[in-house]
Amino acid sequence: MKKIFIALAIILGTATMASAQMKSAGLRFGATGFDLVYQHNMGTDRFAEADLGLDFGYNVNGNVGVKATAIYNFVWARPAWTQQGTWALYAGPGLSLGFVDDLVPYEIGDAIKGYYDNGFMFAFTGQVGIEYNFDFPLQISLDIRPYFGMHINDGRFRIPNTDTVVKYEKKIGFYDNGLLGFAPCLSVRYRF
Repeated sequence: MKKIFIALAIILGTATMASAQMKSAGLRFGATGFDLVYQHNMGTDRFAEADLGLDFGYNVNGNVGVKATAIYNFVWARPAWTQQGTWALYAGPGLSLGFVDDLVPYEIGDAIKGYYDNGFMFAFTGQVGIEYNFDFPLQISLDIRPYFGMHINDGRFRIPNTDTVVKYEKKIGFYDNGLLGFAPCLSVRYRF
């Protein structure tokens, strides 16, 4: 009986601590699309972030991709730049996967041409950002998040301005659109 009470106390304590951690949810707008964002603080200097979003890429073919990203961020500074609200500088590594459009080089005759084709993407990512927490439950942040990984497609694409469909073997290449992550993104989140 004593073991049951101890186990219940541990479960209740863990649930209470987990619910006491600050969370936030909102939207992230960037060069390639937008994401739904969820952040969960893990103490005062760490937080996990999960994003699920639409990726428009260069949007040459009109194909909209889907991308999921998970990042583990560390707050490395809290400057006191203003008397109201709080600032935070953060950075962290992460992983991303999705089904997106990307530039793929194909050898056509003696020339190599790049065509946009959709396919599976897997990438490592890193995020660096600055965040401002208002005195009311709202956060805004500005960050960069480049992706370094691979794009795998089926080797089938449509030549622009024609109805010609070309079929090659599957291609694996560098995820070029991931470099658009060097463009700053704006996030707006509600804290709870």
